[in-house]
Amino acid sequence: MFKKNFMSYVKTGILAGVLILLIANVLFLIMGLLFGHDISFVGQNRDTLYIVFISFATSISLLIGAILFYFFQKYTKKPVLWFSIIVLLGFLYNTYTAEASLDAQYKVTAHILHLIVSGLAIYLVPKLSKEKSE
Repeated sequence: MFKKNFMSYVKTGILAGVLILLIANVLFLIMGLLFGHDISFVGQNRDTLYIVFISFATSISLLIGAILFYFFQKYTKKPVLWFSIIVLLGFLYNTYTAEASLDAQYKVTAHILHLIVSGLAIYLVPKLSKEKSE
């Protein structure tokens, strides 16, 4: 059902990471225009969202997530369930830290981005990890 080769999961993580980071950054730009917060490429304020940070965090988390999915499919009978639990725990943690540390104008944007990125991760990583049927 799922691929067996470790490197295929690394490729899945990279592909999912690139797709989702593009979506996340477009949504960040749209929400910046809708909610009126600053849109910056990079900066030093810890209570602000930046495109570079969104891109880095999204791509690394998807790469790590795909690698975790490899181990889940190898060692458990329900890899999608375990992967979903890990992603949901990450979502809760990120939502909490966004609420605790971000400037008020960025909180709604961060929550929406966390929800969409987590949902897409739960959908895309298992989908891209399936073996192609012939």
